[in-house]
Amino acid sequence: MKKKSPSKIFICTSCGESFPRWSGKCPSCESWNTIEEETGSGAKFSEKKQNILSPARYEMPIPINQVSAEKFKRTSTGFSELDLVLGGGIVPGSIILIGGEPGVGKSTLILEVAKNLASTSKIIYVSGEESSGQIGLRAKRMGIDTDSILLSSESYVENIVQMMEHLEPKLVFIDSIQTVQKESLVNQAGTVTQLRESTQSFMEAAKRLSIPVILIGHITKEGQIAGPKVLEHLVDTVLYFEGDKLNYYRIIRSVKNRFGAVGDIAVFEMKNNGLEEVKDRNDLFIFRDGENTEGSVLSAVLEGTRALSVEVQALVAKSSLAQARRMSEGLDNKRLILLCAVLEKYLGLPLSGSDVFANLAGGLNVDEPSLDLAICAAIYSSSMGLSVPSKSAFLGEVGLSGEVRNVGQLGLRLKELEALGVDKVILPISGKNEWKENSHGFELVGIKHLKEIPSHIQ
Repeated sequence: MKKKSPSKIFICTSCGESFPRWSGKCPSCESWNTIEEETGSGAKFSEKKQNILSPARYEMPIPINQVSAEKFKRTSTGFSELDLVLGGGIVPGSIILIGGEPGVGKSTLILEVAKNLASTSKIIYVSGEESSGQIGLRAKRMGIDTDSILLSSESYVENIVQMMEHLEPKLVFIDSIQTVQKESLVNQAGTVTQLRESTQSFMEAAKRLSIPVILIGHITKEGQIAGPKVLEHLVDTVLYFEGDKLNYYRIIRSVKNRFGAVGDIAVFEMKNNGLEEVKDRNDLFIFRDGENTEGSVLSAVLEGTRALSVEVQALVAKSSLAQARRMSEGLDNKRLILLCAVLEKYLGLPLSGSDVFANLAGGLNVDEPSLDLAICAAIYSSSMGLSVPSKSAFLGEVGLSGEVRNVGQLGLRLKELEALGVDKVILPISGKNEWKENSHGFELVGIKHLKEIPSHIQ
């Protein structure tokens, strides 16, 4: 009998959608040149239908009010800020995906976590990108000298799972998921099929053995984790490790977390001996010497469950180009263009012939409407050459008609500004009902419209 040849399937490397034939553009995510051929066994993609007379194999469903909620005993990473991002620590049996650009410090981060946990438990570090000598050199520089961290260069998922069963470690690191593969598949490591099946195997092993697994994933030039989005759907937690390679500071941001809130951030500083967490972020995102500054305004934004004090900077200069520029760093550039138009309309600022530059100090990236009023105040201050009081802050969203709208979680923002030493906050008067609930030791001034900004700037 003639042996059936393996069936061909084409998979989009961007969204993970499969197709029977190749196409230049993916119909699902509309990405170009992302569909690649994958080869798999015909039985994998066309399973036989079960006999309808076969006995039932499913488990009897349970009413939701009879299900007991699981209580997880989390494991601390040794970094209080990272524990907060994870929702309180690492949950047993969870699988965590950490993504970041090459050289940002992902391997250093997980080695720091392994160092903190090695004193009380056994850790397995599987590296397919670096040799044991390279990891040992970094460990020596970081002052790691322990026999509890076990290094392995195994690349087959089946062998790594067997290693987890025999050694029973407290935690397993896979650096990176693009370098491991399932021996039962004919695809090369790093392909969409290998990424999906390998992650699925690690997830099943983690749940069955109650051993948390941390995966390292590469970031593409588009800023997404290499491989389809299905990789993020499989794992429990997705963390993005952000930061410029030439900058000393790194930011870990949670974008998915089944065991906690999303949006929280942890800030680390890269030093010669490794990463060190930054607990006081006011010195990082705010640079003020107590003097009134032109074009610099304080505000507060939400990152997950926490509020952060930030400094919005603006510079308005006469343009030498036919079309004036609008450029921002750390802020939404489209929002800046919109706010400039509103300022020109209702405050009469001559911005059509001026370049407007806006910046969020400290390298933080925020896209939140609550910064609108602070951006407008900074632009007005720079355009008119007036100084903003150093202990004043602006909170509020600005509409197209110039009205100032209320912001959410006002209590958290005011508490953060109070810790910074702010004595006056200009905010929407529509949120006056919340002022009584969040009365603090500073002056709260409510405004209705953008036209009231000049009265609060010297």
